[in-house]
Amino acid sequence: MTQAASNADLFYEALLFELTKAFALKYTSRSRRLIEFIFGKAARTAATVAMDLDHVVGKGGHAEGARWFLPRFVKSHSARGIGNIPASGPFVIAPNHPGSIDTIVITAHSTRRDLKFIIGDIQFFKHMPHSCEGFIFAPPQNDTAGRMQVVRESIRHLQHGGGLLIFPRGSIEADPEFMPNADAEFHYWSRSLEIFLKRVPNLQILITIVSGVIAPAAMRHPITRFRKARPDRQRLAFVYQLSRQLLSGKQLFDLTPRVTFGETIQGTNHDDLLADIEHAARRTLVKHMEWATS
Repeated sequence: MTQAASNADLFYEALLFELTKAFALKYTSRSRRLIEFIFGKAARTAATVAMDLDHVVGKGGHAEGARWFLPRFVKSHSARGIGNIPASGPFVIAPNHPGSIDTIVITAHSTRRDLKFIIGDIQFFKHMPHSCEGFIFAPPQNDTAGRMQVVRESIRHLQHGGGLLIFPRGSIEADPEFMPNADAEFHYWSRSLEIFLKRVPNLQILITIVSGVIAPAAMRHPITRFRKARPDRQRLAFVYQLSRQLLSGKQLFDLTPRVTFGETIQGTNHDDLLADIEHAARRTLVKHMEWATS
């Protein structure tokens, strides 16, 4: 068996585990068989696509991989404010987090090859070796020592002039395209942004808004009724829309995700830095939604 085939098998098994979690099921041989019966074919296809994506990332970088991936799952994608991405020097992209393919949409419009990504400790990503070179894996909230290690690793990367993408909320937020109260979580964005600004000279934090990554039809699908909380229902909506498209081999939901690279926060001479970041996020969201109606 080749290394790529081995990685695909490991990716497949890890994906079945994550799907079991998405449905709030205890991972047992019985629950695994159930998930495999329902999603096995889509999961195998996902593993193949993931290995192909990882190959593209290895040759051309994460942005190239994102641009290769998206036409298979969206009708189109667009961005405004690309000129706000610093050409050089340390910077952090701080976006909202509607989940689904939000990271990929943002990455497709990034102009920096040195961008790294803080992502959850999701096992199937660890079987994409080229992609992993750009990932900083964050452990669960209760692993304080592990999360501090993530902060230290991120600071080192920024101090060397690199870029970083971090979802400051750390959990799934509403998709502004059609969900109400898309700004409800801005007040809870992580203090890590404040730490980065204090520890990294000349750091710029680029407030970013992404929308249109979840299909309204997917949110209405009965599969989402397995969970009650809106973030959990969004995860299941993504599972449904991705599975449908993987099995069909084409995009089906006519998604047109959009990204706004908005205001930049820099310096430490703020009376309340997190409040300034929150206000900047709200202003960027307003501009983003004005674009949708223009």
